[in-house]
Amino acid sequence: MSQVPNSTRRSQKSTDAILRAALELAHSEGWPRVTIEGIAARAGVGKRTIYRWWPSKGAVVLDAYAQLLESSPLMRNEPTVTADIREDLVTMVRDTWIHAVGDSAPLIAALIGEAQHDTDLAARLWERLIVPSSERAIARIVRAQDGGEIDPGVDPYRATELLYGQIYIRLLLTPHDLDETFLESCVDLALNGLRAR
Repeated sequence: MSQVPNSTRRSQKSTDAILRAALELAHSEGWPRVTIEGIAARAGVGKRTIYRWWPSKGAVVLDAYAQLLESSPLMRNEPTVTADIREDLVTMVRDTWIHAVGDSAPLIAALIGEAQHDTDLAARLWERLIVPSSERAIARIVRAQDGGEIDPGVDPYRATELLYGQIYIRLLLTPHDLDETFLESCVDLALNGLRAR
């Protein structure tokens, strides 16, 4: 995996302009029409400046989007933990997918699609977006196990896959929205399973 660009060796002004331009183009033009040339033109830099630090348009857009999410108070602050794991998980997925991601869901889907044939982007996507979004849920599930709310034999990572896998399937493979009702039902299905009670 190639390294994340070393920001100490490049102009912060140019970096900011490139990341801003990449995100603006992705939102205004749509993923298929984003090009390195277009990003360079909008940022007022040469293509070589971009290629010096990023190997592809996907890497630029991902860095821009990850930086935007990282600056969001919802993603920067530790989530409030209550005595109710269901409430906490519903809040986490709602804060992430409704309030932080919101209208950018198609961009996430495009980056995931691009990552299927770009191993560098796949590694960056995993590191910058997937792992951070999973860590909070994993930590809350472990806490619930410690408190006796969830079977201690359950693998917290697999439990998080069960929760978020439903969201990614809807995002990538269906025409349906990621609305609050659906996100809440994802938590319920992950916590309660399918067996009749």
